[in-house]
Amino acid sequence: MIRKESFLLQTVGGEHLLVPLGSQVMDTNGIITLNETAAFIWDLLEEERTIEELTTAVAGRFEVSRGQAESDITLFAEKLDQNGLLQ
Repeated sequence: MIRKESFLLQTVGGEHLLVPLGSQVMDTNGIITLNETAAFIWDLLEEERTIEELTTAVAGRFEVSRGQAESDITLFAEKLDQNGLLQ
């Protein structure tokens, strides 16, 4: 999976915000707030990544088991897809 380029991740006051760009502004209902882990995953999705690759990266960076990381990443990816944030 890979993210759409029509969103920009900005950190403002310690908050990670996904801001829609261009025509995506009309299709998005506001700004999306991400936690630190979600922002890390979003950055990784600049390139094509598999769930396995993301799981390895998240488990290596955060204190979380591979099983929990994979479960959380799968749920996050589904939400990204449902909201039109993935290509």
